[in-house]
Amino acid sequence: MSIQWSDFALRSLEEIIFYYEVEAGREIAEEIECRIFDQIEERTNLFPAANPESDVFPGLRKLVIDHLPYVAFIRPIAPNLWEVVDIVHTSRKLPKTPDSV
Repeated sequence: MSIQWSDFALRSLEEIIFYYEVEAGREIAEEIECRIFDQIEERTNLFPAANPESDVFPGLRKLVIDHLPYVAFIRPIAPNLWEVVDIVHTSRKLPKTPDSV
């Protein structure tokens, strides 16, 4: 299974990493980035359909990032290809509409 990131999701990830770099330092920011990438890759590759469908964004699935306050929204775009559409902080008021949806 392959994973592709939308420009919108990459911008959101950059904002998350920047926040942690400013607040906690580069080492913590890199750790957070790795945890987000690893969890998205693992859960998308092993059991993508196990991620619940979003009740806010039709056609997307919610992937909750363990031990971090973020949710990734993903969607299938081909038989073995998933796209990360966005990553949002759980305190954000939804919907935050990605340009690509």
